Amino acid sequence: MVPPAKAEVPPRPPVVAAAAPADSPKPPSPQPKAATSPPAATATVIESPLAPVEDPVAVARTLAEGQALFEAGKVLQARRRFIAAMNGPVPEVLLALARSYDTYYLSRLPATDAAPDMQRALVLYERALERGAATAAADLERTRGILKIPR
Repeated sequence: MVPPAKAEVPPRPPVVAAAAPADSPKPPSPQPKAATSPPAATATVIESPLAPVEDPVAVARTLAEGQALFEAGKVLQARRRFIAAMNGPVPEVLLALARSYDTYYLSRLPATDAAPDMQRALVLYERALERGAATAAADLERTRGILKIPR
């Protein structure tokens, strides 16, 4: 059996644009765009962690700096301070860190740059209470009630 012969397709002629009539107006030439500044970066810049602080005086100073930042709504910067000082001898640092994740405290700020995380707040309240921050007990109970966690 002989295979059927392929039909040859003739090549298409090249497409030529028609010339515009001599009396038609030319389209306006594009105007150069004004120089603009590049758009601001939308990516979040992640700052490197601060060096750990364990000296009681340095911990107290770092805690005070963090609390001032927190009250100003700069929660991410405040958390960096609290994390740097959380292994020091002042248990209130853990309490402050827990509150920086707590919806109750974040909602009282005029503005904030961080989201709440009640699970993390709960764990930190427990650690703060274990380390001796007696005022963490009320926050811990309130958080357990919000998360519906039995005692």
